[in-house]
Amino acid sequence: MADTRQHGRTAASILRLERETMDAIRAKDAKALERVLTADFVYRTPGAELSRAEFLQNVVSLPGRILSVEGSELRVSVYGDTAVLTGVQRSRVRTDDGVEHLSTVAFTDVFVKQRGRWRLSLAYGVELPEQAGEPEQRR
Repeated sequence: MADTRQHGRTAASILRLERETMDAIRAKDAKALERVLTADFVYRTPGAELSRAEFLQNVVSLPGRILSVEGSELRVSVYGDTAVLTGVQRSRVRTDDGVEHLSTVAFTDVFVKQRGRWRLSLAYGVELPEQAGEPEQRR
């Protein structure tokens, strides 16, 4: 029973940290992201790998305005000082020319507990195909 309560508290902490991460991405807030990411953080996607510095630079230099970043279908698995979060991230960006781009990414995030704090160590994302009735772009 104690293990179940601890797992629930850890899962809630991971979900809270994921929300903070998505909010920081939406705001293009590199300082907030730096507090969440491990020193050796890596972002991977098929065909690409970004270091912590490259990931932060990519977030702050995204053209246009990030209107929303939301997670759904979130599942947390805890293995001692490691937690794995899987889910789907949906984001909406409006470029400087006024066009909105929608993105849906299946992701896996790996968190590790360092000096008593959970931090994001690895993020892996795969762009999902557009759903029927959900155009990639709109004005």
